Amino acid sequence: MLYTVTPLDRIYTDRTESLIKSKRTEEKSTDVEQSSFDVEHGKIYTRKEGEGYIIEGIQSTDMQDYLNPVYSPGNNFPCN
Repeated sequence: MLYTVTPLDRIYTDRTESLIKSKRTEEKSTDVEQSSFDVEHGKIYTRKEGEGYIIEGIQSTDMQDYLNPVYSPGNNFPCN
């Protein structure tokens, strides 16, 4: 919601629409396969790279999981 005195037709122009469309096409061209794996107290979020998975994030109810170096972002996730 916008609170402005500027007319909406000046804010929402064709140029804005074309920029939004170009960003959408860029996003489609860089699609990455993302997955999540269950761990004991939560989930690990990963992206597929080659044959393996790289950890992007963690969501857990156990604070020790955040300190576990195995679950650090950027590490390979052993999905056995």
